[in-house]
Amino acid sequence: MSSVKKILFIVPLHIPFEDYINPPRNARKAKKKDGKYYNASVNTDLPLGPMSMSAYMKKHHPDTDVRLIDYNIKLNLVEEGFAYDNFYDFVREDLEGFVKETGFEPDIIGISSLFSPSFNNFIDCGKMAKELFPSTLVLGGGNIPTNSYDYIYSELKHEFFDALCYGEGEKPMLELIESENPNKYLQNSTSWITSKKLRMFKGAVTPTHNFVDDLDDIPFFDYDLMTYGNDTHGLNPVMSTFGTMTDHNGYHIMTSRGCPFKCTFCASHKVHGRDMRYHSLKRVEEDFTRLKNKYGASIMIFQDDHLMGDPERVYAVLKIIKKLKLQAIFQNGLTLYAMSHEMLSAFADAGIKQLVLPVESGSETVLKKLMKKPLKMKISRQVSEDCRELGIYTNANILIGMPGETKEDINEARLKLRSLNCNWYHIVCASPIVGSEMHDIAMDNGYISGDTLGADYRKAVINTEDFSSQYIQDTAI
Repeated sequence: MSSVKKILFIVPLHIPFEDYINPPRNARKAKKKDGKYYNASVNTDLPLGPMSMSAYMKKHHPDTDVRLIDYNIKLNLVEEGFAYDNFYDFVREDLEGFVKETGFEPDIIGISSLFSPSFNNFIDCGKMAKELFPSTLVLGGGNIPTNSYDYIYSELKHEFFDALCYGEGEKPMLELIESENPNKYLQNSTSWITSKKLRMFKGAVTPTHNFVDDLDDIPFFDYDLMTYGNDTHGLNPVMSTFGTMTDHNGYHIMTSRGCPFKCTFCASHKVHGRDMRYHSLKRVEEDFTRLKNKYGASIMIFQDDHLMGDPERVYAVLKIIKKLKLQAIFQNGLTLYAMSHEMLSAFADAGIKQLVLPVESGSETVLKKLMKKPLKMKISRQVSEDCRELGIYTNANILIGMPGETKEDINEARLKLRSLNCNWYHIVCASPIVGSEMHDIAMDNGYISGDTLGADYRKAVINTEDFSSQYIQDTAI
């Protein structure tokens, strides 16, 4: 028997609240009407996870009413200044206003949080949601709950989350709303972790992924959930770093999931797995066409973790971009060993004028032993030369401050990076993302200072025998 399910997805502020009201030196800032400067680096990427889950649930359970509140957008819309002492109070007042205005009383509140910097905001949203809606199921999903469920339940004793989803949420959410007894389902499903399970099994819980194997089974993402404009999801701060773009009408997309590599600084495999899954090329073209015709999209912003997993497929995707006269941004996923001159020529032929190159380090030792990244400097050097020849502007991503790295490694990297023919370098602090091998190493050795779960790429928190976090912070700037 079908019944209407009302689901509210909440996306917390992506950066630590303290960094929003007191932005660090290396963050972009914006002055509001109260005369104070606030962090302008708030990420307004489209929340693809909730958008995908919404589309999947509506396909199989049409009587599903989904709403979305993205607090990265909400904070950008605050013009006067921030009149709250903390993030919790702001969210509580805003959510109370949302319910009063819309009359929407959710059966389920799903809080989606990807990376470590949003941890405390994620917790605030869960606590606030359960206080406002004590009879509503409050759920958490994304990288943080996937990798921190034991910490949240066992150490912090936060039981306002009724359950935390392990990995991707499409199938677990659909099974939940279709279950006759949701609470019983949550206790029996290995895709959901509950505090009761951890207590019963004394922490020995082994959750499992429940993937959609054929990504085409997920319908066109529910882009209607978002709000789009120059001060909402259309703001796209990342676009400002791409000076070659002729406009800013970009839409985020993800055409594949998974990554087989074992880079120590990455945790995406904990959510999406290591095996590659792809949308079909037919589906990719249909989605791009629909985004262009219905939403006026002119730029595809790729969020694939490993776009280059199938080079022949990449050639075909580039042809689709060219055919539809679109531009494209690749924020990550461009494995440099796959970027041959032929491949780069195909990028240039598709009209791609700028690429982010994940060089990561100029030190072979750091790349091989500390990052476990399958890359050599000679490859990065050749790719940068080929891009320069083809007229592609390049921005090299560099991480410093890995556990085990020394000041000598950093100086060596600095010298060797000068041999790359890149246009720009984006140097950031190595961040111990929860779920990554780097985080485990740093924790085991007592290298992390401050709030582990509040770290981001602009704020160093690792202190080793070889360097201090302040040294990394100053060097990155």
